[in-house]
Amino acid sequence: MSQSVPNPRDIRTFEDLAKVPDDILKQVATRVHVIDLAYAFRDSGELEERLLGAIRPELAEQIRASLRAVEWQSERIPPDEQQRDARSRVMEVVKLELGLS
Repeated sequence: MSQSVPNPRDIRTFEDLAKVPDDILKQVATRVHVIDLAYAFRDSGELEERLLGAIRPELAEQIRASLRAVEWQSERIPPDEQQRDARSRVMEVVKLELGLS
């Protein structure tokens, strides 16, 4: 998928990641812990699929395994809080990659 880099001011929320190119998603996948990726991208639909498609298959499988583990753990740990924290960590990396920090 050929995408141009969006205006950094247009990337404010996790949902805005739909506007970033796959290269940014690859950087996120290499700089954010797999469990955080699972929490952050869980239930994000097309964005989750883009992430998994943009990275090497081995890492994609690790994230899928973590997604399954997150589903199991969500009974013990408040998933909303975990997801909010994980998405915050993802956004920190995105801001670094886009030169916002």
